[in-house]
Amino acid sequence: MVILRNKQADNFVKNPSANVKGVLIYGQDLGLISHRSSLLIDQLVTDKNDPFQLSKLSTEILNESPDQLVNELDTYSLLSTRKVIHLKLSQDLVKDQIEAIFEKNSRNLLIITASELKPTSNLRRGFETNTTDYISIPCYTSSNIDIMNILNEKLIEKKLNMEQDAKELLVNSLGDNYQNTLSEIDKILSMNNLQGSSITKQYVENLVVDSSNIMITDLVDLIFEKKTKSISACYQKSLEEFQPQQILQIVSNHAIKLLDMKAVKDTENIPVKRIVESYKPTFFFKRHSSIQKQLGLWTLSTLSEILEIISDTIMDTRSYNEITKEITERSLLKISSLRN
Repeated sequence: MVILRNKQADNFVKNPSANVKGVLIYGQDLGLISHRSSLLIDQLVTDKNDPFQLSKLSTEILNESPDQLVNELDTYSLLSTRKVIHLKLSQDLVKDQIEAIFEKNSRNLLIITASELKPTSNLRRGFETNTTDYISIPCYTSSNIDIMNILNEKLIEKKLNMEQDAKELLVNSLGDNYQNTLSEIDKILSMNNLQGSSITKQYVENLVVDSSNIMITDLVDLIFEKKTKSISACYQKSLEEFQPQQILQIVSNHAIKLLDMKAVKDTENIPVKRIVESYKPTFFFKRHSSIQKQLGLWTLSTLSEILEIISDTIMDTRSYNEITKEITERSLLKISSLRN
């Protein structure tokens, strides 16, 4: 049994062992899953368009041709070199397919990427209980501590300084998708006018409110201001920058923030304006009036119901991957239409 986490996983995908026969990369952070699988494939494949170097499979392909996985495991390059098989899963494999992975003893390398798998998943258990020839790499959502470590490493790498309150603002403004986090940090630290100066909170605040962030916060505010008729158009634009699961997570995070503030409002004699202004992590000041309005529109019980709806929707998107966008849109419209 080999389970690689954090630095061990990062080191492995940059320098994979030649003895490994299978790698399972799964978890909540779809960006980190994509990042690690891409790095791993880059180390092993010189021409991604060559089917004898890289074969691409998916749940949809296996649903149509259940034997395709076994066929790929049995197919070798004309030059007898090792082939990489990348299988993207939206649901667990059936028993016969899982058994074939470990019984075939193929010379090819199988890389499987999947979203979150329960400990009872037959595929996950197979990788975690088999020999050292099979590697399991869980990819969980980055905490603020993880993101702060990434930021500090990037600052050292680029020989830059950033004020502590600017760091905290940046970390709190980033989502839980690893690739998006790296992209945003690199974008902010790659500005030409940073050399020789310390990056301030004002500088970061001006930059983090870019077009994609504005779009997603507009969508969130439309949902929680109950402006249901405007949601679909904004949602479609948000899909240009964000995956449906990311949007659901962002909406969930906002509902949790409203729950926190609503609890304070209902139990303590504090003005709503001050609750919003003092909330940590801070809201961009231009959203304050909207947040205050939202707190007046929702009850604690309805906000809790929203979290349950989002949780159910996330599970549905994993079961019906081909209609993820439609499922998510219906859920957002349902949330906005809820009555207290």
